[in-house]
Amino acid sequence: MTLFKFFNSDSSAKETVNLSDSLAIDRRAIFRNRVNYGVNLGSLFVLESWIYDDLFKEVGGGNSEFEAVSKCKTQFGAQATGNKLRQHYESYLNKIDWNFLKNVNVTSLRVPIGYWHVNNGSFLNGLPFQPVADVYASAQPWTYFKTLVKTAGQYDISIVIDVHGLPGGANSEAHSGMVQNPAVFFKTPNYVNAMCNGILPIIVHDICLSFENIAGLQIVNEAYFDNNANDIKAYYLRATSNISKMDNNLPIIISDGWWPQQWSDWVSQNNISNNIIIDSHVYRCFSNEDKSKDAGAIYDSLPQTVQFDKGKADFMVGEFSCVLDEETWKRTKGDRNVHITKFGRAQTSLFPTIASFGWFFWTLQFKWGDGGEWGFVPQVSKNNLIMRSKNVKPIDSNRVAAIIAEHINYWNGKGSYFEHWRFEDAIRQAVYDIQSFNSLNNSRLGRWKSWTSRRRREYIGSKGDSQFMWEWDQGYQRGLDEFNQ
Repeated sequence: MTLFKFFNSDSSAKETVNLSDSLAIDRRAIFRNRVNYGVNLGSLFVLESWIYDDLFKEVGGGNSEFEAVSKCKTQFGAQATGNKLRQHYESYLNKIDWNFLKNVNVTSLRVPIGYWHVNNGSFLNGLPFQPVADVYASAQPWTYFKTLVKTAGQYDISIVIDVHGLPGGANSEAHSGMVQNPAVFFKTPNYVNAMCNGILPIIVHDICLSFENIAGLQIVNEAYFDNNANDIKAYYLRATSNISKMDNNLPIIISDGWWPQQWSDWVSQNNISNNIIIDSHVYRCFSNEDKSKDAGAIYDSLPQTVQFDKGKADFMVGEFSCVLDEETWKRTKGDRNVHITKFGRAQTSLFPTIASFGWFFWTLQFKWGDGGEWGFVPQVSKNNLIMRSKNVKPIDSNRVAAIIAEHINYWNGKGSYFEHWRFEDAIRQAVYDIQSFNSLNNSRLGRWKSWTSRRRREYIGSKGDSQFMWEWDQGYQRGLDEFNQ
């Protein structure tokens, strides 16, 4: 059953939409399509030594999960290493304060996993993590992942599955699970085959179809910049095709490769905006350009330096923080805490206006301390991040009627024939949709490009196409602009 068929096929063309005939927008649809106020679970599964250093310290270092696990296996054996990983998973999950997340209205968790975690390492033949497959068979990360998903659902929190580590690497960083420089995933056919034919389908079958609170499947994290990106595009298209055959409504998340416009243009050109969300990461502590600025210059310029073409595609900010480089702080006068507050609030006021799938802070928790400006808990607790209120604002029906009258009056006398009922149908549908989302903890309707496009197609299927569909377009957009706040 499609979640997006809301109109009776026998409804009269000039009849205002009867909202009581619409199918209810269920929880799965809301989880997949709302604007998120979320956080990453960094180093739960894909280990990063600066966040959780247990295993790294035990074996005397290593800068990637593969290196640390390999050393540990050599020193202690596969079973014992698996037990150490299980202890880490349990400790991390037990430390999550679900009531805190619920109370501050976190809507989603982005959970980085590696391809080696999927189905407890049973797809590793011929892949770089094969030498430690027995460790993950022992550690059972997939079991812990399912427990996480189920628990999150009990708190109305969704999960974004982020395949953070790909075989051969989408980038050459340690957070890919193994340092490979240059990264070779996109140019290695057997690696791409393993993901598209085995690993991604089992994620969809075993998790995405089984749990209603899966918000999306991210098929790559931080793909390297490529001016042409032909190999990357080929992977994205193939993965999207395979996943959509299993579940055509599942959001598929790709990386912007540090060039958002390149990918919104590509998504639009390939007519896949209904399936795709583009993930862009916003950090202001790494580039030499940002290091050369003071704090105020960085947060004041965010509207100019973070721009997404939301008319072509849906976006998310999958990672950001409140961290600025020490070179920036040397150039900055005034109270550091005041600047951090301004920086965090500037980001979290901007992102929900341009990223229709919302934002995810990096990161939730750390082995030692609270993470400071990398830590979600202290930044929320200090009111440095603007979270969504759980209080629902009712929509004034008189205001809706006034907007409809305003539209009709504006066009009165400017032509001999219009189809103003399309405008009215559209704004009333928008109101219905917004209220349906609001009903789940004041969720806000998101994925504006995809959602509006689907609604438009449904409407044409129900009421027929017309040269006056511009009235429907204006009505639905006016409803979003006016009431989806």
